[in-house]
Amino acid sequence: MRSFKLVLKLFGLLLIPFIWACGRSDGPEPPRDPTVQVVEDHATLMRYLETHFYNYEEFNSSPSDANIRVTIDTIMGDNVNKTPLSNQVQSRTIDYRHSTGQTVTYNYYYLTLREGTGNSPSIVDSTYVSYSGELLNRTQFDNRTAPIWLDLTNVVRGFSEGVSQLKTGRYSVNPDNTVNFYGYGQGLFIFPSGLGYYSRPSGGVPAYAPLVFEVNLYTLKETDHDGDGTLSKDEYDTDNDGIPDDSDGDGTPDYLDAT
Repeated sequence: MRSFKLVLKLFGLLLIPFIWACGRSDGPEPPRDPTVQVVEDHATLMRYLETHFYNYEEFNSSPSDANIRVTIDTIMGDNVNKTPLSNQVQSRTIDYRHSTGQTVTYNYYYLTLREGTGNSPSIVDSTYVSYSGELLNRTQFDNRTAPIWLDLTNVVRGFSEGVSQLKTGRYSVNPDNTVNFYGYGQGLFIFPSGLGYYSRPSGGVPAYAPLVFEVNLYTLKETDHDGDGTLSKDEYDTDNDGIPDDSDGDGTPDYLDAT
């Protein structure tokens, strides 16, 4: 009898952590309310813009076709008298509908360092760009010094919105078939997490991280993703509600629906 009681006691001790484990949830946290997160992001971005500057003196003193990369630093020490980004960026608002069905108005900040001399892409075109991406703590999470083609429907909304503010440049082909670009658009884009990866960590970008991108736009291709004879820009988001149009309600966005 004594040994039987001992077995029951041991079984009870083993059962306690099992019950505790079954009662808890280790699944991912549900996404935050975007109408709340936008307020937090706005305050964070304001602090960043007021305490950081970019190498504007180098841009101002260089020829318009000079190859200059943007560098951002903190206003402190030897840089205490620099002009903050908050005094130099332009801003616009972007309405974006989240998967929750909530439409949020975001403040979007940008610097057109060089406008470019050609045409501006839509947010659904294919673009030939080089770029770098940073977090607000100046940690670089992506860097493409060699130009690559990017379909702007496959990047975060803040990136495509920024590139669409620039214009392409011109180019010449060398005897060895290398290409020189000049007169191209160059911009700096600073935007909240709702126009970035939001609750989805990605490649060094944590959840709910506002982002900073420097982008050079060299050339573009207008796209017709579904091959129906109508350019994607003319059937992507004609009502400007932040999500692709689906006029027939079949679950396939119009720009991907040839029927």
